[in-house]
Amino acid sequence: MKNKLILTSVLSVFALATAASAQTGSGTLGVTATVAGSINLTFSTDASGLAMTGTTTSTASLPMGTVSMYSGTLPTNVTKTINGITSFSLSTPFDVRVDLANSASTAYTLNAQLQTSDIVNTWNIGAFPLVAATPVALTAAGAYATAVPYVLKITVPATATAGTITNTINFSAVGG
Repeated sequence: MKNKLILTSVLSVFALATAASAQTGSGTLGVTATVAGSINLTFSTDASGLAMTGTTTSTASLPMGTVSMYSGTLPTNVTKTINGITSFSLSTPFDVRVDLANSASTAYTLNAQLQTSDIVNTWNIGAFPLVAATPVALTAAGAYATAVPYVLKITVPATATAGTITNTINFSAVGG
């Protein structure tokens, strides 16, 4: 029994000596981040409009296909209006949604502008003519988190040469 007590005492002293010489470290990690307000603009197919590609993204397209003034078949939800013998117009609604994060802004201004000048065809969104030189304000008090319908209208003169019509409309939403 005496040997067991001595052995237990030696092991206890060894354990205390080992614990007293153990190495430890500590540290702190500071974290900083600056949160900036942001706006997200997306396009989507309007319930009454032409099916767009890239719906719910910020880079969508409206593929109208092959159209003509006096004949042909229109894509679903595209309206053609013949303006006498001088021109025809193609129109379709589409939706724009603007979302906001980390900002106290209560409304936004939505601007639109043609990327490239078109000296042949006339481009409108609603009652607003679009040109490449200057953006036009489509709304000055847009409500966030709401899909807002707009109507794109392209007017093609009867004197225009047959061929592809292509352009890009640049949109910008500016928080207020």
